[in-house]
Amino acid sequence: MAQEKEKSRNGNPPPINVDKCTDIGNALMGQQINFTGIAGQCSITPGNTPWPFDYGPPIPFPNLANPIIHIAQGLNTTPPNNVYQYIVSCCPQQAAPKTVTVTG
Repeated sequence: MAQEKEKSRNGNPPPINVDKCTDIGNALMGQQINFTGIAGQCSITPGNTPWPFDYGPPIPFPNLANPIIHIAQGLNTTPPNNVYQYIVSCCPQQAAPKTVTVTG
């Protein structure tokens, strides 16, 4: 109920808190993304698709600017073209390519 009130008050969906080495599913354009589990130096860089965030690339951590990161506007929401790739430098090599699925 609190999330519904928050959404209706400011018009934005609630933030997604996601571990840096986990894919993001069902994200909306404009939705805030909070990457968690980052300790030390890390960088999020483009994969082999258009950049899915409104900040960067790259997104370095730690980041003194402490940016608020959102899913970019104008992305394709039609499967299978709604899956965007990015690379997380501080994940194990096989887990470094991550995706975000934009559904709206």
